[in-house]
Amino acid sequence: MRRKMAVVTSADHVSYKEFDIPVLLPNQVLIKTSYAAVCGSDLHLYHDIHPYVKAPCTIGHELAGRVIEYGKDVKKFKEGDLVVPEPVLVCGTCEYCLSGQYHMCRDLSFQYRKGQAGFTDYFVVDERWAHKVPESVGEKEAALVEPLSVAVHGVKKAGNLLGKTVTIYGAGAIGSFVALICQLEGASKVWIIDRNDNKLQISTRLTGAESINNSKQHPLPLIIEATNGIGCDIVIECTGNKACAAEALECVRKMGIVIQMGISSGNFTDYPYPRILQKEIHLQGSQGYCFDFQTSLALLSAGKVDLTSFITHEFSWEDIEKAFALAADPQTDSMKIVLRYA
Repeated sequence: MRRKMAVVTSADHVSYKEFDIPVLLPNQVLIKTSYAAVCGSDLHLYHDIHPYVKAPCTIGHELAGRVIEYGKDVKKFKEGDLVVPEPVLVCGTCEYCLSGQYHMCRDLSFQYRKGQAGFTDYFVVDERWAHKVPESVGEKEAALVEPLSVAVHGVKKAGNLLGKTVTIYGAGAIGSFVALICQLEGASKVWIIDRNDNKLQISTRLTGAESINNSKQHPLPLIIEATNGIGCDIVIECTGNKACAAEALECVRKMGIVIQMGISSGNFTDYPYPRILQKEIHLQGSQGYCFDFQTSLALLSAGKVDLTSFITHEFSWEDIEKAFALAADPQTDSMKIVLRYA
């Protein structure tokens, strides 16, 4: 049996290639993909500027689909179940895995880095990394569980948000999901900053955050004034842009929290690290997810979040090049783009 998987052959070129589907191991599940979504980190791969992976490489990790086959030891699933795969690869034996911190595994990797694309008609996953989707959640919405889990993981790093002020850099899907969760967690005020008016409008409408276009006005004076000269309690950086990461240290209050979620395509230079000392800032990184798919699915099941509203464009799987051209446009009017495989 064969499958088609998307491969970045060189910068800004993505196409499908055929591969054999491996024989299922006793603990594995074969998924027929229903929808897959384009992620910001996919654009790093698409442009061949990802810090850890270079072309040629498989691409994609946000997807949902139906179980069509499974190994003899699989107990949790039956044919037809809608599932979302958690696309991590971990050793399971290092001190981090054994302590439940598998996102810090000494040998951590992801399926797309090891030759299995998320943009594919068939996806193989170990039973332990497949999550059953509640019946109230549709196939298209389920494809966004992975990025929602990234946002859930990052916001957890902020601790108690009740009554706190929050600034978010980046109004893409992750930043917008972060804003939505911050509101759910009781933040008193949330600002979201970006240079793209289309994304800001969508994000503001769907999350209730106050938007600032930093290509038109400097956000720092506005936020400092609004917080009585103190600065934000929490700043969450979702762009990976050096200027935004540096400004986050100015935007946050003394002894506040900065969470770095955005992935940079290279090392920062001239990063104002003395401000971390001077203000006693708690600088916290956020890597992927760890037992966060369960939280995301619970939020969806309870009707706390509606991810379908964030989907602005849908393409057939054959039109992957059109989808990526749209996603890569700096002034795109897209928020989440999904490819339909079913």
